[in-house]
Amino acid sequence: MRVSLYCLKFPAGLHIAPHELSLDETLPTIPSDTLFSALVHGWLRRGGDPNHWLEPFVQSKPPFLLTSAFPWVHDQPWFPKPLSFQPSPKWQALPFLPEPLFFRVAKGKPLDEPPPELEETPWEVEQIPRVSLDRITLRSNLFHIARVRFPAGCGLWFGVAWLNHEMRCGSLSFREALELALAELTETGIGGDRGLGYGRFSFQHVDDVTWPDPVTALGVLLSRLWPKPKEVELLRGSRAWRLTEVGGFAETAVGHVRRLRVRLVAEGSVVPSVVKGGLVNVAPEDFAKKHHPIWRYGLAFLYPWEVDHGP
Repeated sequence: MRVSLYCLKFPAGLHIAPHELSLDETLPTIPSDTLFSALVHGWLRRGGDPNHWLEPFVQSKPPFLLTSAFPWVHDQPWFPKPLSFQPSPKWQALPFLPEPLFFRVAKGKPLDEPPPELEETPWEVEQIPRVSLDRITLRSNLFHIARVRFPAGCGLWFGVAWLNHEMRCGSLSFREALELALAELTETGIGGDRGLGYGRFSFQHVDDVTWPDPVTALGVLLSRLWPKPKEVELLRGSRAWRLTEVGGFAETAVGHVRRLRVRLVAEGSVVPSVVKGGLVNVAPEDFAKKHHPIWRYGLAFLYPWEVDHGP
């Protein structure tokens, strides 16, 4: 499959809450469902019709698949460590693998060397003090918000696997629409506390690469996955998988709406390649009837897992 790699640099840092309303925690990554929603919002802000973007995905004819955004360390992408890969306790503390090591692990090649020691952590989490005032008593309340900062030469990357190059998003190609949405997000930002500049970034299309198609029995998830009801039973054939529950608020034309909570299969899970996933409507019933559905992205981006036995 042909994959476009994009690198994001965040000069003011980033706040991606792992749980609803968790200010003092942040992820060092951007999950694929969060990234997809941000891209749709960026496309809308640029005057695009969100239905042109969403319709092929809802109809299970996606023009592309999206990874989550993972660490980019000195011109090299890092990948989530497969959950079934635990050759020794020394590897447990390493959440990501450099590109060459990830490809080697996915092919089932033996590893004689110990886990790599990082000379420099690819990110740093800071606790930024903030103060709020009670509207009635005017009493101050101290709290902290977590922010991820990346050292020079580091940031995040994500991949786009193009499935249909000819499909149009309105008058543009989907590639043009995606990069237009990215350009909008460089100013508006991704994640929380964007009013302070968090989440603003510069981006670069790094390369177009060829990765093997996931035709093996199993694949490593590079995205979050929402399995369709008929696919849930297939997950019993997974080598290793982990669930994460997500909720939060959606920004709509009529204000912020609390989305329904759903469980997604997390990145790094090793699942059957026949599981494709889909989009799930997380709009509350009353809102969906009066306005429109709210879609959460959950398509599987899989890298082939060629390990026959063991880890």
